[in-house]
Amino acid sequence: MLEAIAKTERKPLGVKLRLVQGYYGIVLLVGFFYAAFINPDDLRFVYDLSMLRAIVQMCTSAIAIWLLQKRSDRAIPFCIASTAVCIVLSAIDVFGMGANILVFNRLGKFATFAFVGVEYLVAGAVIAYLACSKNARRILSVPLDRRPQGPGNSWHEMRYRQRIRTWPFWRDTIMYFIVFSFLGHWAEILFCRLILAGVFMGGYDPTNAMLWDQWLFPFSAEGTALAMVVLFLHPLKQRIYYKTGKNTPLTLLLSFLANAAVCTSIDFLTGMVANQHYELWDYRDMPFNFMGQVCLQNSLVYSIAATIIVWVVYPLMDRALRKMPRSFADGLFVGLVAFYAFEAALHFFNF
Repeated sequence: MLEAIAKTERKPLGVKLRLVQGYYGIVLLVGFFYAAFINPDDLRFVYDLSMLRAIVQMCTSAIAIWLLQKRSDRAIPFCIASTAVCIVLSAIDVFGMGANILVFNRLGKFATFAFVGVEYLVAGAVIAYLACSKNARRILSVPLDRRPQGPGNSWHEMRYRQRIRTWPFWRDTIMYFIVFSFLGHWAEILFCRLILAGVFMGGYDPTNAMLWDQWLFPFSAEGTALAMVVLFLHPLKQRIYYKTGKNTPLTLLLSFLANAAVCTSIDFLTGMVANQHYELWDYRDMPFNFMGQVCLQNSLVYSIAATIIVWVVYPLMDRALRKMPRSFADGLFVGLVAFYAFEAALHFFNF
């Protein structure tokens, strides 16, 4: 019913709202190029307020564009609040934290004040228009779909061949990849701390800025591993479970062996592509290593972690997403993709 109402009430955005959308699109592009032109190897590189402001602007601008495109009744309050927050963060950063000095050095004083003035003027105009325009309120009046997603796309309610044809399945898989790319970074830090504490064997580089200083560097290997859980390892575990007559201990053993094979393969292939000269890790002194790229200890740790994710973490996350309103999950997806795009441009590209 809500979908039918939304379709009948969908109105053209009009020129002014398209310009508002264009404003947020420009903010996205500026944020992307800001990230692409920063060199993370520069000793002055830090995650400071300027970086936080850019991340917030990227995420909120992407969600604002999406809400405007949906003609959502949440678009006006979200756009006003997020734009106001970004103006405040910018003012604190430029006039309170000294970011203007760096900009002065690059653009000159006049160009800096002109750029900042135009930024505030346009942002203020967007806020004023959205706050005062009756036409905008009339157009942006479609209620978002707040129904829970339900069990329809869940792994325990729908066959695998059916699930991979649905948008929620791929949306959720991409979100898992993004979130675990960042969580994987922090897991690597924890692992190094445990090596320092003597829990595990091995060594690590305490000067590795990518690991210790660039604390939102996305570790894509961990994100890929989680995507493999969704696409392959969990469906395989379910298939083994039913093939063995629901024999839980045997399923757990076979699932663990499959997890070990996949995790070790991902680790090895990542090493052969990104660690050919052992800049990132070197297991040649570890017992039971292969080409210095993988070793038994780390493979066991990864395999145990993967098994916990397959059996416990992923089912819990899947059920939580099923209870989430559909539009909220879509909006979360849009924000996460913008966030990952910013971090990917920051760390993987440098012009």
